[in-house]
Amino acid sequence: MANNTSNNPQSPEQNDPNLEHSSTSPNESSQMDTSHPLASTSGSRLRPEDISPHEIAGVRYGKCKWFNVAKGWGFLTPNDGGHEVFVHQSIIQMSGFRSLGEQEEVEFECHLTERGLEATRVSGIQGSDCHGSTFRPRSKKRHRRVRCYNCGEFANHIASKCHLGPQPKRCHLCKQDDHLFANCPTKKNQNVDQSSGNPDEENSGAGGGNEEENVAKDQS
Repeated sequence: MANNTSNNPQSPEQNDPNLEHSSTSPNESSQMDTSHPLASTSGSRLRPEDISPHEIAGVRYGKCKWFNVAKGWGFLTPNDGGHEVFVHQSIIQMSGFRSLGEQEEVEFECHLTERGLEATRVSGIQGSDCHGSTFRPRSKKRHRRVRCYNCGEFANHIASKCHLGPQPKRCHLCKQDDHLFANCPTKKNQNVDQSSGNPDEENSGAGGGNEEENVAKDQS
């Protein structure tokens, strides 16, 4: 029986086992396997004969097409035409967190790898440091609230760095200076209210039991 594949068309990307860097958009690239910074999604692999001599010889100039600050890589668009160039954060010349801003002008050198053109050096114009992106990846750390035991407030400082100077010892809960937090009556009252279910019912039950005992004694 004839195999009908017209109802299940496949894209060239699905049929082509040789894939190069994707330079389409950071959103599409974020959904692919990024275990290696040179991960790719679409297009045929570049061959040496596809590359012009000027693309891998000497210093070139261009702009950042896009850069994913979370993944640490992106693509450059050369000013002299030719293929787009993959760039990894490790070769960007700048201090601190390394990245590139969108459309940032750069000076770079690159070479041809099995996955495409890859930058080997990226800097600002005339060898200056790159400016980088204004975006930063979100921190996974959870910020803890810190209580200053000098002013008694939850703030972003500790007692040794409190701007109020040394304060008299007082309760951090009710702000009274005649006792400390460990002996605070407000805290004790809160604990009693939470631990007791209904004190009125307990008292009435206890009182009823005493009355029955008294009646029994009188009858005897």
